[in-house]
Amino acid sequence: MTQPIAAYESGLFLSLWESQQGCCALCGESMPRSRFEVAHATIWKRERPTFDHIVPRAAGGPDRAENLQLAHARCNKRKGKDQAASDGRVRT
Repeated sequence: MTQPIAAYESGLFLSLWESQQGCCALCGESMPRSRFEVAHATIWKRERPTFDHIVPRAAGGPDRAENLQLAHARCNKRKGKDQAASDGRVRT
């Protein structure tokens, strides 16, 4: 499966991007907006912005805008492994 070159351009994505100032909600570091802002596709795969559920869907979290934040793909994956019974939001 290929990764998109640019981040999502939906209204929700743009709203979250603006409110988070282009930073990952989990680690606080900046995220690249497109594949061309990083040196290699492998880096893009790890650093690309992804939608993250604050309260996981598996824990009953809704799939609505107020329960979403943007996070690096690597941070989102790590959170999924590390999060046992927390309320979700690691860092804002």
